[in-house]
Amino acid sequence: MPKVEITEGEIEAAEELRARGEFATALTLTRDMLNRSPDDDTRMRLLFDVLYCSTRLCEDDLTKGAIAELEKLPEPAMSRIFANFIQAMSHISHGKALPGLFLIEENLRSEFMEREDFRDCRYEHLAYKGRALILLGRPEDALVALAEAHAMYPNGERETAILVDRANCLMTLDRYDESYDAAQQVLNRGDEEMSTLAMQYMAECRMWQSRVPEALEIYVAIQKRLPCRLVQEERIQSGIRNATAHLEKRNQRGTAIQ
Repeated sequence: MPKVEITEGEIEAAEELRARGEFATALTLTRDMLNRSPDDDTRMRLLFDVLYCSTRLCEDDLTKGAIAELEKLPEPAMSRIFANFIQAMSHISHGKALPGLFLIEENLRSEFMEREDFRDCRYEHLAYKGRALILLGRPEDALVALAEAHAMYPNGERETAILVDRANCLMTLDRYDESYDAAQQVLNRGDEEMSTLAMQYMAECRMWQSRVPEALEIYVAIQKRLPCRLVQEERIQSGIRNATAHLEKRNQRGTAIQ
């Protein structure tokens, strides 16, 4: 039976499905392409695509198999860096920050990270390191990693996420004005969902500062943007209730004094 060639369009279609979170379908298509015995370069790309999907789907056997296949291809040490990072990202997305951080730290110690052609990779590692440290309740350490990533590329691909993560850390450390400013910078960056999450942090900062009318105004604006994948509607409704109750109580006290 003649070998069916793999086209760039096929690979990109599977990768687009993966990017939309359709991991199971993308995995099926990618494994089918792997079965056609592609050349080493294409095979390596497809194996990384398998890893992106299998780790998100917690398909451990497929993950181990893809890593074992990568070890047989050229540049296994370099492949190990990317395989580690793909697994780290999946761990962090599943809330397993410690194993994710372990893999990131292992990679950052690698000599590859000193190379100029790995500069973008180091940037991504530092940004995800910040996210993992936030999940582990280490906001001071997270701010250091996020600052290092920002210094490398002040307007890099992950700058919106870095700003949101900074806002989160700073609010945890009671640095409310700094947190508010970081979150506010997200609003004009063109990401609606991240902007909605940033607005949540802005509202919560103002509540902690007892600037309740400002907080309520922001909460009401968020409510109009729901549903949002990154924001819990109940958290916003609770914020509105608390702000409204606070203002009503304050007005009652003012009326009593008069």
